[in-house]
Amino acid sequence: MRAALRGKGLESDLFITSRAGEAQEQASQPGFDCVVSVGGDGTTNEVANGIAGTGALLAILPLGTANVVARQLGIPQNAEAVAELIARNQSRTMDVGLHRGRRFLLGAGAGPDAAIVARIHSSRGKRLGIPGYFLPTLRVLSRYAWPPIRVVADGKTLCDDGHYAIVANCRFSAGVFRFTPNASVEDCLLDVCVMRRLSMPRLAVHAVASWLPRFTDRAGILYRQAREVVFEPQGAEVPLQVDGDPAGQIPAAFSVEPGALRVVAP
Repeated sequence: MRAALRGKGLESDLFITSRAGEAQEQASQPGFDCVVSVGGDGTTNEVANGIAGTGALLAILPLGTANVVARQLGIPQNAEAVAELIARNQSRTMDVGLHRGRRFLLGAGAGPDAAIVARIHSSRGKRLGIPGYFLPTLRVLSRYAWPPIRVVADGKTLCDDGHYAIVANCRFSAGVFRFTPNASVEDCLLDVCVMRRLSMPRLAVHAVASWLPRFTDRAGILYRQAREVVFEPQGAEVPLQVDGDPAGQIPAAFSVEPGALRVVAP
């Protein structure tokens, strides 16, 4: 990436992270016109939070497992192509979500995906690939108790009996599934998908069906768009993940900040 930027006449500094949170700390340093996140969605989340208020552009060289944000924006997986976009100052504005004062770019999930994320979090930084998530996913889902979730969108209760609730800024959830197919980073809204009456087999069917037309009209699926979303537990504890990292448990409140971020993208 540095060589590609140098070829465009652009100077750069290199920061190698060694722990969670360090990318945000480095990105928050003043004086940079652009900060390039080299990694996956977790690294991009940290950089996006770090540059808040600095005026710097966010650029992404997607080298993670799923790279959901880069896929949504059509960012190439090639250092030369990303450097060309930076040199041409080609960028677009992007909405961000807010949760407990932090930005999120991809989205959040309450329920089984958060339980899976918690299980594999110790492997962060290792290049597992999609197949590396398969066995932990089966183990978690085989034991998951499906506690109910109340979902409120713009002050209106959607349901009290959701088993998996997603709030999203991008189309893809859990890396590869189109559970929020209508999501856009430029519509000033968050997309909400709630799955009810779930079991492990039914979740598998929804996962496959998410790639088919009219997924949002399926039985057991509730789909809305909103500016403010709240997840609340209905008794038992429910885990939460935000942008693919563990985020404790619900209750949790989410809102959208329209056009808050400028991203280098086609």
